[in-house]
Amino acid sequence: MQFALIYSYDPSTDGPAEAEVEVDQWLALDAELSAAGVTVHESGFHPVDEAKDVTVRDGRVSITDAPRQGSTVAGLYVVDVPDLDEALRLAAEIPTAAYGTVQVRQVVQFEG
Repeated sequence: MQFALIYSYDPSTDGPAEAEVEVDQWLALDAELSAAGVTVHESGFHPVDEAKDVTVRDGRVSITDAPRQGSTVAGLYVVDVPDLDEALRLAAEIPTAAYGTVQVRQVVQFEG
């Protein structure tokens, strides 16, 4: 089963206590997931101040700067694990879980 582990936080109020320590935590997590062979995809995102929102209403395309306040998605992992319990266990290991949120969602896999 594939699950997306989507991590987010509010950069105006939250963040890592010690960035250097968090880097080591990320490297350890990446090594664990790689050794287990469960990583399908992983990505971190550039800061939200570089993001754009695109909407289409009545055939008109609107492009605006993304909101700069509130919770923002910082990145994601897609993992292939046996069940939801294992996905939840891995989500709790994501460093952002200590000051933000990690949402776990099963990925739809189309046959084709």
